[in-house]
Amino acid sequence: MSIRHFIGASSAVLLAWLGATYFHKVPAERYPQQKRTSAKLEVGISSKEIVATVDPVVSARH
Repeated sequence: MSIRHFIGASSAVLLAWLGATYFHKVPAERYPQQKRTSAKLEVGISSKEIVATVDPVVSARH
């Protein structure tokens, strides 16, 4: 298979896939559910530690 045929065939497959997924309706109930957590809890840093690491000299320049 030459490069020209490969690019043409892969473009056609990609176009067909994008067209099929564009017109296919998915109800909102089928979307994956994600847990809602705070970024601070995931990292394990408390808000006091975050505030304590702010340099007042650098903050005053901005």
